[in-house]
Amino acid sequence: MSYLVLARKYRPRTFAEVAGQDVVTRTLRGAIAEDRVGHAYLFFGPRGTGKTTSARLFAKALNCESGPTDEPCGTCARCEAYDSGTEADLIEIDAASNTSVDHVRGLRDQASYVPLAARFKVFLIDEVHMLSKSAFNALLKTLEEPPPHVKFLFATTELHKVPDTVVSRCQVLRLSALSETEIQARLDEVFAAEEIEAEDGVTAQIARLARGGMRDALSLADQLLAQVGRSPRIADTERLAGEGTSEAVEAVLSAILAADPPALLGALPAREGEEPAFLDALLGYVRTALVLALVGEDAPMAAGAASAESRARMAGLAKSFGAGRVELMLQELLHARERMGPVHMRAHARLVLETTLLDLCRPEATMPLEEMCRRLEALEARLGGAPQAASPRGVQGQGDHPQSGHPQSGHTQSGHPHSGPAPAPRPSTPVAPPAAAPPQASGAGSVAASSAYVPPSQRGAQPRPAAPSEPGPSAGPAQAEVRVQPSPDRRPPSARDRRAAGNSAARVQTNSTADRWTGLLRELGRRSGDLAELLSKKAELVRESNNVSPLKVRGLTEPELAFIERPESRSSIESAFQAVSGEEVTLKLEIHRGGGSADGFTQEITELFGGRVED
Repeated sequence: MSYLVLARKYRPRTFAEVAGQDVVTRTLRGAIAEDRVGHAYLFFGPRGTGKTTSARLFAKALNCESGPTDEPCGTCARCEAYDSGTEADLIEIDAASNTSVDHVRGLRDQASYVPLAARFKVFLIDEVHMLSKSAFNALLKTLEEPPPHVKFLFATTELHKVPDTVVSRCQVLRLSALSETEIQARLDEVFAAEEIEAEDGVTAQIARLARGGMRDALSLADQLLAQVGRSPRIADTERLAGEGTSEAVEAVLSAILAADPPALLGALPAREGEEPAFLDALLGYVRTALVLALVGEDAPMAAGAASAESRARMAGLAKSFGAGRVELMLQELLHARERMGPVHMRAHARLVLETTLLDLCRPEATMPLEEMCRRLEALEARLGGAPQAASPRGVQGQGDHPQSGHPQSGHTQSGHPHSGPAPAPRPSTPVAPPAAAPPQASGAGSVAASSAYVPPSQRGAQPRPAAPSEPGPSAGPAQAEVRVQPSPDRRPPSARDRRAAGNSAARVQTNSTADRWTGLLRELGRRSGDLAELLSKKAELVRESNNVSPLKVRGLTEPELAFIERPESRSSIESAFQAVSGEEVTLKLEIHRGGGSADGFTQEITELFGGRVED
């Protein structure tokens, strides 16, 4: 015994039986009544909404022996052939399996022949967007100027994939998704015709699960009747929905509202593979809730989306969240649905769903912008009358040591004062810069504060080694002040100890120019780390002649020139040289001002690699 499924058994046979597509049926019936039938029509809309059914009814009305008429008789040979699917002049083509240009060429050849028995030869191409580009091109001329006995009817779910050249040659009819109320009314008619004794609310639940498709609703009804027989109950519909019932969706949203992650995870689908369907149900619910929150419970956009009781619950939940937060939640859910789409992400659908919902469970993640602004304004208002917070303790001045109480000098010594020359300070214990002095007039002119030389220690640059021959110790950068914490088992070094250490370091007598240069940089590093670093990059000590050692400085910028010509800088250089070389050799400082015009790139490379610009 063959069984005819409900979707085929109760397929509409007249325009009046088509549910939820009044605009389309009125257009088709009006075209016949006014004798304004076009040669090509394109039906598009979601699946299961009646695209193919409407096209067949239109062809039937055109070829009815008592027509063309907007009310086919249903008893003539043509009507019976259409109802039974045996009409020879109705040529149905599945474009998904007939995509090549050869198939379209065969169709074009058939169009030149007159109908066998009907008034018109009708070509019904389903899923027309699946045709190849060459197939569309082969169809264009025939589609634009077909023989008078030919009508083209196209159906598609993806209008954007149909070329504009084809769309412009057709009359486009859009079918919309059916509302839950319309689906429920049709299901009640079918159940009454089938003598199904369903519990109240069963058809409403099936209509919610169908999500706008009448064919899906009838298929779900078939599945339900096959499982439980002719007396289905509300509890039985949960087998159809899996985990996507409205109760499960409401449980998830309630957990999000309560910011309860454990309850949220417990409300998610228990079975793997249900995540996309559950997310679709959640999206539909949140979308309807957003419409109700913005427009009200009587919104025409949600009038048939759910029952009055469900709409009331949705509206209450939306008010609890707030329209702004519901809108942000909808955006995040849409993003999650998009992330589930790629093939490589389908195995991680559970992870995508959980992380998205857990993120929504934090109220701050979906806080509207106006709420954040309101809270910031309230915080500013509260802080405006409060006393200003104490600023962090600044750098202490010289002689302001917090531990020992002894005045601190501008130089630090490492090691025991009697252990010989102290090594150059390392970057972790930088030395203090020379004391600030008012701008002095120099050969280069005074330098404004905005263009003053900024030592590397104050701009975050790493110190460079004091000399290439000694990679270990380096001249450290200058800091505002360095405070040396004395160890608890020994006293801080006294002024006498520091003088003894300085005198010990000053007695390093060298004979070669290279050794003298190394010693000068080391000794100068103890006095002014920034000055030592600047000389190491842009100065050169020339071999002495007649007890005079020229120190040539080249490639200075204007701020560097002003820095090195300060009296304190000159005094530091000369005293350091005397401490290294002895009283019998005099230092002659020669500053070549011609190199100060080097471009910024050259200066940056020179500083980066520690080189100098040669004349």
